[in-house]
Amino acid sequence: MHIFDHMKKNNSRELLFFEEEIISLKAIIAIDSIVLGPANSSIKLHNYSSEDEAITDALDIAYYNSLKSALLRRGLGGGSIVLCGDPKKVKSEMYFRALGIFLNRWNGKILMTKGTGVGYNDLRDINKESEFLLGIKDCQDGWGKPSKSRARGMIWGMRAAAKNKLDCKTLKGLKVSVQGVGELGAELVKLLIEEGADITITDIVYDKIKVIQDKVNDIKIVRPTEIYKEKCDIFCACSKNYLLDENAASELNCRILTGSVDKVLKNEKLYDILNQKNILYIPGYVINSGDIIQFALENKGRPLSKLKNELQDIYYSTLDLIEKHEKQKIGIEEIAVKQAEKYIKDIATVKMLK
Repeated sequence: MHIFDHMKKNNSRELLFFEEEIISLKAIIAIDSIVLGPANSSIKLHNYSSEDEAITDALDIAYYNSLKSALLRRGLGGGSIVLCGDPKKVKSEMYFRALGIFLNRWNGKILMTKGTGVGYNDLRDINKESEFLLGIKDCQDGWGKPSKSRARGMIWGMRAAAKNKLDCKTLKGLKVSVQGVGELGAELVKLLIEEGADITITDIVYDKIKVIQDKVNDIKIVRPTEIYKEKCDIFCACSKNYLLDENAASELNCRILTGSVDKVLKNEKLYDILNQKNILYIPGYVINSGDIIQFALENKGRPLSKLKNELQDIYYSTLDLIEKHEKQKIGIEEIAVKQAEKYIKDIATVKMLK
């Protein structure tokens, strides 16, 4: 696919390429929008099979970062930084320091945040050259890691869904299936246990399951191919985008479908299957944006002690979208996209008055 065809998909504004051959650094930077503020740009390091795949991923991440900020009315735009390469081979201090030097060229227009394949030590190497990073500072009560904020925000979103669909004020006693227990999935499971939910987990990597199993002896574990059939109140996909195909959707035995990934469904045709099964589908980007709230606070220099209360905005935002879905008889995703894009357009119009 041609580059401009890629960009037309989500009407993205800028696509940048950066390479430093000596240290095997290949970066793709996508800027979806900076209307609301500097681009919150998740950094992801992955061994892509093609440049097309990398470009598509960069543009999608940037787009959903824009939607999240707009839905929550936070002062951040949407961007992404995709690094192409095998993490086991390319990572080094100089690799990330070079990325920091490149980041400085944009003088705060791009703010880098943690994503897949990049650790906190890597971010600290970037920080040796650049100050334009968010989400690497821990505070005393442990709210500094973005994965914690995302998981806590997801709990609020799931509470909103449970209130509407199941008439439950809390998640206590509800059956929740979590597909994928990496850093974020494991944090979510921890919080669900505190909520008193009845949890079933799976992952293709047994070591990740073992970490949780060692802490919670009686947690239910099923094979990855069996998780869809597991009867539950909430199915939460925490592995990768576009994972649920027609077969998986047909097997779902839940009442609410959501996730930590932005897009759970492989294509829009699957909405019909969910409607027939009376499953409430809440796109992941509606509830997984707790890190956006954290980054917005940090960018404004406000204390992270305010984060706990502000995460409740995800509850009210999710509940509002569900109620509009029921009233208007259209999908939550369609409503969310229109609402977010209108807000960005309105802010752009207001800023033209300056």
